[in-house]
Amino acid sequence: FLDAHCEVTVDWLPPLLARIKEDRKNVVVPIIDVIDDKNFQYQNNGGTYDFEVGGFTWNGHFTWIETPPEEARRRKSLAHPTRTPTMAGGLFAIDRKYFWEVGSYDEQMDIWGGENLEMSFRIWQCGGNLETIPCSRVGHIFRNFHPYKFPGEKDTHGINTARFVRVWWDDYQRLFFQMRPELEHTDIGDITERSELKKRLKCKPFSWYLKHIYKKFIPDEDVIGWGRAMTKEDVCLDNLQKDEQKTYKLGLFSCNEELSSSQYFSLSKKGEIRREFLCAQVKTSDVPSVVRLTDCDGSADQKWRWTKDRQLVHVATNLCLDGKKDDSNFAHASRCHKDRDSQIWMWENGS
Repeated sequence: FLDAHCEVTVDWLPPLLARIKEDRKNVVVPIIDVIDDKNFQYQNNGGTYDFEVGGFTWNGHFTWIETPPEEARRRKSLAHPTRTPTMAGGLFAIDRKYFWEVGSYDEQMDIWGGENLEMSFRIWQCGGNLETIPCSRVGHIFRNFHPYKFPGEKDTHGINTARFVRVWWDDYQRLFFQMRPELEHTDIGDITERSELKKRLKCKPFSWYLKHIYKKFIPDEDVIGWGRAMTKEDVCLDNLQKDEQKTYKLGLFSCNEELSSSQYFSLSKKGEIRREFLCAQVKTSDVPSVVRLTDCDGSADQKWRWTKDRQLVHVATNLCLDGKKDDSNFAHASRCHKDRDSQIWMWENGS
């Protein structure tokens, strides 16, 4: 399978076919290089094997992630087939008979969106393997907009995603609907056939996938608190709709009536104030100090403790997270004052 807006390179196909010949249940993808959508320049990152594999977010989107440490140790070299938790879709090779045996596509998915993740989870949970083959490279034009409209402004991506979440995520579907509550009661069509396929193929549960394929942070498990983090002044931590793939300042906003994606935070048992991929970090002991959300790395700059007085104390600086809302709408770390309401934090769920 190749999208129309692709350009193949020399000898891109043999490495994919060779891997399938080794095991017909290997579903394989090439390294996907970028073709500039303005001038069609092919960008291959210098031809290196420094590539990312596919992941996903709890709101049901595909994302690129670094190769997990356990997989980096398992593969024999940078050129070795590398297991990928998900695939971007549109660029993959699969044995023809196995494609139909494992369920092809969900025929009730509409137009675009979600089919790549549905297939990824199904392949892994039903006994297949999904791999990136570094010796194969294909260029793809990535656009930051849809060149077409969806009939009736229908959220086909959301509905398609809700379909596979209902079938493949088991109890973890709760996380998707916490992020996308508007889809919980939306008509997604009949999923009986897909559920019967799952039973017929004796597919493993999603908990197996999270344990063995993608050891992903689960925002409401093994945490001290989760949901909205709110002060006594009814101010909540908020991502202010920032791009989650970039570092940004930790925001503040009036608490929404119900939990929403932008105000979904967790306090992990490791002492991280975090979102799915990003953790709150303080780099200096200046007063006040900027608090930024950046990639979680386990460093001391990202460690916090929640005291019996319900203050969130930054371990390295001994400063307290302060939710005093001003014109900037950003949280900061300041000297601790037990009687300051903007430093008294409660978690929507947890101790």
